[in-house]
Amino acid sequence: MVVHSERAIALTCPACQLVQGHEFSLFRLFEPLQLICSCGFSQGHFRKRRKGYELDVLDVNGNRVRMLFSKRELFHTDLINVRSPSSGQKLGYLGSPQVVRETIETDAHSFPEVPTDFSNPPVMRQILDILQDLAIESKIRCVCDRPMVGLDVYADRVELVCSHCASTVRISATTSEHVHSLARVGEIVMEPSYARHLEALKPLN
Repeated sequence: MVVHSERAIALTCPACQLVQGHEFSLFRLFEPLQLICSCGFSQGHFRKRRKGYELDVLDVNGNRVRMLFSKRELFHTDLINVRSPSSGQKLGYLGSPQVVRETIETDAHSFPEVPTDFSNPPVMRQILDILQDLAIESKIRCVCDRPMVGLDVYADRVELVCSHCASTVRISATTSEHVHSLARVGEIVMEPSYARHLEALKPLN
């Protein structure tokens, strides 16, 4: 029997909202595998335990998620859909490197289904698709010291927020004109905002 030890894990980063993949060997997991996104955010780690393998990460909302996978699961399953045990929220994929890569490629331009409680769901879908394309091309960025841009979605708008400096860009998503305006944007560059840090300063006596 051939045992394939090469595995891959791909998770959605809470900071930049993109999927980051990591490949590794189950036979060489002597130290915890640090799951660091290309944007610099450390999401958590994956490590070997006595009774299996533990995933300890933050989900897209910043909540801690800990999961245990059996050795049999990891060695004999080509693709595991990783979901939070408490919320059922999809975190990413775990399994064969080739299958995980193919799945990421298929999902590369896909957002979750848009709920019907948005002011204009078709417009919101188009706005999110345009932002996704810009993000994939690294055309959304903040120019602060440690940029980590995330996405907050509301009923009538989308907000790009840098989790380091709190710089925010608000994008309306209710009419076709909002879609046309965003489609003409080639790059979104956010100016640093240090208001959050200044609020922590105490007044001089």
